[in-house]
Amino acid sequence: MKRPTLLFALLFSAFTLFSQATISGKITDDKNQPLAYASIALVGAQDSQMIKGALTDASGTFSIAGARPGTYRILATLIGFENQFTDVFTIQPDSRNVSVDITLRVAENMLGEALVVAKRPLFEQKADRLIMNVSDSPVASGGSALEMLQKIPGVLIVQDRVTLAGSNSVQIWIDGKPSQYADMNAVLRDMPGDQIDRIELITQPGAKYDAAGGSIINIILKRNANLGFTGTAALTAGGSVYDQTEAGTDDRFYHRLNPSVSLNYRKDRWNLFGSYSFLNRTSFSVINVERFIGAETYIQRNYNPSDWNIHNYRFGADFFATSKTTVGVLLRGFNRSGESRALNVTDVFDQTQTQQIGSFTTQNTTQSDRSNLLGNVNLKHEFNATTGHTLNVDFDYSEYDISNISYLNIFQNEPNSPESRSEQNLRQPINIYVGQVDYTLPLDSTFKIETGAKASFATIDNDLNFLRGGTVDPLQSNDFLYKENINAGYINLSKKLTRFDLIAGLRAEQTIVTGETGSDRVLDRNYLQWFPSASALYHVDKHFALQSSYSRRVNRPGFQQQNPFAFFIDSLTYQQGNPQLRPEIGNNMQLAFTYDNQPFIRISYGKTSDVIIENAPRLEGTRTFTTSANLAQYERWAFELNFPLKYKNIIDGFGGNQFILNSYDAEYLDTRYTRKKWNWLAYWQVNVSLPADFKLELGGWYMTKFLEEFFDIRSMGGLNFGVSKTFWDKRGRVSLSFNDILYTQNSNVRVDYSDIVVNFFQRNDSRNARLTFSYRFGNTELKGARRRSTGSDDETSRVKVE
Repeated sequence: MKRPTLLFALLFSAFTLFSQATISGKITDDKNQPLAYASIALVGAQDSQMIKGALTDASGTFSIAGARPGTYRILATLIGFENQFTDVFTIQPDSRNVSVDITLRVAENMLGEALVVAKRPLFEQKADRLIMNVSDSPVASGGSALEMLQKIPGVLIVQDRVTLAGSNSVQIWIDGKPSQYADMNAVLRDMPGDQIDRIELITQPGAKYDAAGGSIINIILKRNANLGFTGTAALTAGGSVYDQTEAGTDDRFYHRLNPSVSLNYRKDRWNLFGSYSFLNRTSFSVINVERFIGAETYIQRNYNPSDWNIHNYRFGADFFATSKTTVGVLLRGFNRSGESRALNVTDVFDQTQTQQIGSFTTQNTTQSDRSNLLGNVNLKHEFNATTGHTLNVDFDYSEYDISNISYLNIFQNEPNSPESRSEQNLRQPINIYVGQVDYTLPLDSTFKIETGAKASFATIDNDLNFLRGGTVDPLQSNDFLYKENINAGYINLSKKLTRFDLIAGLRAEQTIVTGETGSDRVLDRNYLQWFPSASALYHVDKHFALQSSYSRRVNRPGFQQQNPFAFFIDSLTYQQGNPQLRPEIGNNMQLAFTYDNQPFIRISYGKTSDVIIENAPRLEGTRTFTTSANLAQYERWAFELNFPLKYKNIIDGFGGNQFILNSYDAEYLDTRYTRKKWNWLAYWQVNVSLPADFKLELGGWYMTKFLEEFFDIRSMGGLNFGVSKTFWDKRGRVSLSFNDILYTQNSNVRVDYSDIVVNFFQRNDSRNARLTFSYRFGNTELKGARRRSTGSDDETSRVKVE
C-alpha cells in the first residue's frame, strides 16, 4: 500500500505547481438587490462539467479559490430564478483574479418546471442495463434491500435466495462492487431499503465485468450532490401480528424500529458524505416437514423466533484535485448481532400415520455476531470528458468476521427423559484484497476501445468446533482454510454504424484455489478460462429496435459449497460442503424487441454444463442432509412480454409476463434424473399521483408451480401496497406500507427422488406494516451544478480576468 500512497502524494505535489486564480463576484436580482445563498458553480466551457462550487453570503458575494488555467463559465442558480451562465472566459497561467457579477431574473412558472425535472421514471432502459429508480418509493421506506429487489420485473425471493426468471445464478453488487464470499442474502435482509437510490439489472454482462455468475443486480446507494450542507433523518416503526397456534407458541406480535440519518457536505473541491442506520427487529420462521423414511413417517414442526440489532454505516469523500482528476475514499460496513431460539418437535408415525411410534424435541439456540468493513480508494482521470477518454484505478480491502454459537438440546417427549446436549462453535474471518484498473480510449465518435485488468486475493478461515458434554468431538469438528487468487484482463470494442450498434469483447481469467483441512490439502487448482461476449442493436426506425447478445459465463463454487464440514440444523437435518466441486460453464443468448428503448418482447436461452446442484438430497439412516454436487446439464428458455401502464400524469407503471422452461438432465444416486417443466410468472407495479402531494403504489407478482433442481415448488405470489405524502415544502414525508397483504409469499415444496421423499412448508414474517417519517434539512433547494441546465438567451453577466 506504500506505492499507491506515494503516487497520490506525488500527484498532489504536482498539482500545486500550477498557477491558481481566485474568482469572486456578486449576484443580484433585476432590481440590483443582493441574493443570498445562491449556488455558484465553476464549470468547464466544453462539457459544463462542474469543477468547483460556492454559495453567496448575505451580501450576495462569493469567492472560489484555486482555479487553474483553462476555459470556463460560471453557472448561478437560485430557487425562484432562472439559471444563468456567464460568457466563456479563459484563465491564463499568469492570471490572479477573476471578477464575475451576475444578475438573475425571476423565473416564470418555476414551480411547474421544477416538478417535471425532479421526477425520474420508474424504469430507464439503457443500452446494456435496465435501471429501476426506487428512491421515492413509499414501499421502500423502512423496508429492506431484499424486499426492494422483488420490485424488479422477473426477480423473486425463493427460500431467502434471489432468483431471476427461474435462475439462481444472480450476482448482487453494491455500488459497483461484487462480493461472492459473504452471505449476501443476510446483508440484503439487513440493509435499509430507503438508503437505495436505484437498482441496475444487467442481464448480459460483457467482457468488462467479472465472468463469474450470471445476471448482475447492482444496488446504487443514495449520495447527495447538493452544494453546501444537506441531510435526511428518518424513523420507521413497523410490526406484524400472526396466529401461531399451529406452530405451538403463544407469540403473536413482532416489531421493527429503524432510525437513520444521512449527511452530505460539498464545498469547493471537497464532497463529504456519510450515513448511519440502526435496526432492532424481532422476526420468525416456521417450517413444517414430512419425511417418509422406510416404514416410518417423521412429522416436524419447527418454530424459530429471532431478535436482531443491526448497525449500518457508510462514510466517504471525493476530492476534485483538478478539473479532470478526482480522488475518492469510501468506508462502508455493518455489524449484526442477535439470537434465534428454534424449537423443533418431531412426531414419529408408522407408514399410514395412524399409530404414533415416538416423539422428541430439538432445541437450537444460536447466538450470532457478523460484521463487515470495506475500504476503497479510487482515482479517476478524464483525459477528455466529452469523448469519454478516461482512466479509473481502484484499490479495495474488505474483511468479514462471522461468529456463531449454536446450543443443541435433544430429548424424548416423555417424563424424566435424559437430554443430549451439544454445541457448535463457528468462527469465520474473511479477508479480501482487490486491485483494478480500467482504461477507455475513443478512437473517433463511432469507435471505442475499453481495456483493463484486475487481481483479487481472498483468505477465508473456517474454524468449527463441535462439543458434546463440553468436550470437543474431533470427528465433527473442522478447520478449513480457503485461499483464492483470480487474475483477469479484458478488451472490449464498440462500433456504431448507420443503424447498428456493435459490441464485442474477450475476457481471460486465471483462478488459483487451495483448501486445507488441518494438515491435509483437499483442494488445489490452477486454471485459465476465456470468456467471449458480443451484442448488436439494430435500429429499425426511430421507435423500434432489435437487440441480440451472447456471453459465456462461469459460476465458480462458493466457499461454503466447498467446505467439507457438516453443520446441523436439527437432529435430523444437516448441510455438508463438497471440495471436489468444479466450476459450471454457461452459454447465454438473448433476442429482444424494444419500443422507445423499453423492452417489449424478449427471448432468452441458456445452457449450463457441470451444473452445481446446491441442495442435492441424501439419506443417511434417519438423517437427511443436502450437499452441493456437479450433477446436471441445465437448459432454460424464457419468453418475456412487458407493457406500460400509464394514464396522463396520474398513473405510471408496468406489467409483464414470463413463460419459463426449466430442464435438468442428471445422473444421481444411481438413478437418471430427467425433468422439465413450464411455468408462468406475472408481475405488475402501479404508481398513482394524487392531489395534495399524495402518492399510491400497488405492486405484486404471481408464479405458477415451478421446478428448481430437485424441488417441486407450488404456486406462490405477493401483493404490496404503499401510500405517502410530502409536506413542509417537501422537506417532510410520511409513508405507510403493507407487504404481502394476502400472506401468499410462502414456500410449499416436495422432493420425490430415489428413496428420498420429503414435503416441507415454510413461512416467515413477510406480512407486515411499516410507518416512516423522514425530514430533509440543510441546503435542499440548491442543486449541484453537475445537473446541466440551460441559461436564458438574454442573461446579464460581467466577467473580468486580471
